[in-house]
Amino acid sequence: MTIAPDRTPTRRRVLPAGDNGSLWEARPSCGTFEFRGVRLRLMVDDPAEVLFPTDCGLSLLSALNGDGCPALEGVNALDLGAGSGIYSVALLAAGAGRVTALDINPASAAQTSMNVMANGLDVTRLTCVTSSLERYTPVERFDLVITNPPHLPYDPSYARRDGLETALVARRGGLAVYDSVLERVDTLLAPGGALLMAHSSLADIPRTVTELTARGYETETLEIFEMDIPLLAYAEHKETMLTLLKEQRAAGRAEFDGTRFTVHALMFRRPGNVTRR
Repeated sequence: MTIAPDRTPTRRRVLPAGDNGSLWEARPSCGTFEFRGVRLRLMVDDPAEVLFPTDCGLSLLSALNGDGCPALEGVNALDLGAGSGIYSVALLAAGAGRVTALDINPASAAQTSMNVMANGLDVTRLTCVTSSLERYTPVERFDLVITNPPHLPYDPSYARRDGLETALVARRGGLAVYDSVLERVDTLLAPGGALLMAHSSLADIPRTVTELTARGYETETLEIFEMDIPLLAYAEHKETMLTLLKEQRAAGRAEFDGTRFTVHALMFRRPGNVTRR
């Protein structure tokens, strides 16, 4: 199926610094949100194993709530880096035909399945896969791929080897998972399908846009969110992380002001058409 584009002007939302600007309405292990008219609830049993979604990830769903955003009914979707399953839950609630939740973290599968069932959704439409993107071989290509890649730079001083690091930190200056998405998207996405991405300004947005545009993808910014860099979890190593980010900025691979950055809700449409089976 072809994902129709949104033609409305790009919106920009500035989230106030600190907790008051959060898109969440509850504590950081359980929260409720509304997606396409359905009230949904998300829980994380152990935030050290599976990170409770941050505003960075939730911003993409907020952008997809607007008028003119792509239809999701009946799509075969890949939730790439599923984590707690927030995108899987939202897509199934919006009528997706099938969702594959892929995550390298083994704890993600159980958490995603639990959240799907807790919201009264059909878990038989969900397939959970524990694998890195590099080693994942899809049975078929997807109508839609949705992802919020980790975007903070790696440093041995704050390496944790837990769900927090899996969700937030990546090697190659925070670009490793973005690199993998760019390398694999043609094998994952069916002609006419869409890649929906919460893209951090800390991870070289122009490079992603330039590369996919050169490959024929149509690019659209649905909404831009300004928020705090998620340094609270790394308070002890804040200066180290900011130093690494400043190096990325000096190299032209990051944009931020003080401790504020932006997340762009992006839609990349692959050329061509595919008939839904």
